[in-house]
Amino acid sequence: MTATRSARLIQLRDAADLTMEEVGEAIGMSRQTIYRYESDNKSKIRRSVLEKLAKVYKTTPEFIESGQHPRPNTPGPNDTVAFIDTSTLKFIELPFIIPAAYGSFLNSCHDRNFGDFDTISIIKQPGADYKGAVVLEVRGNSMAPRYPDRSCHVVRPVSDGNWQHALGVHAISLRSEMFLIKRIVSNLNGMLKLRSDSNGEEMEIQLGDINCMWKVGEATFMPAED
Repeated sequence: MTATRSARLIQLRDAADLTMEEVGEAIGMSRQTIYRYESDNKSKIRRSVLEKLAKVYKTTPEFIESGQHPRPNTPGPNDTVAFIDTSTLKFIELPFIIPAAYGSFLNSCHDRNFGDFDTISIIKQPGADYKGAVVLEVRGNSMAPRYPDRSCHVVRPVSDGNWQHALGVHAISLRSEMFLIKRIVSNLNGMLKLRSDSNGEEMEIQLGDINCMWKVGEATFMPAED
């Protein structure tokens, strides 16, 4: 079972394909409040708010709070809301790469032998490919606010035959042993332009400089705001 309420809220929102703003509008709260719920596992959520969140995510307040929920009573003839039993959600164990393990992770990126790393359990998203995927803890705030320091995200390997098509946020290991998490904003004629979300700073690298590349995907943890 996924470890914390915050992680479940993030994964349920990702599964529903909703932004924080959209969830906030649906339950009559601000984006900042949704962010606090998803980043601070000790944040108090009123029962009435839990019920609204459960309705948006088609689950139960009990599942949000504890990862478990009772099965519903047999629907009555006047019931209009369909119940989706989230107890049927599937979980997957993925290698968990913290900053202290970046070196070992990068050294093994070609054979993708990550058996010596700790693992973390996350909700398996329907249709998602987890072959070779890991959960990576972000170091630094160059990609804040969406990818802030200490946030954790599923990253999926990109084969070298597809590097020339890559756009969006990627984790990139360079042959110089530098490790970057940046947004690829341009990818033309063997040259990639990378941008930091936090300050807009840009840099360029050549495809030939890349050692390994991963597409940064869904969040599994977001830290509390300072």
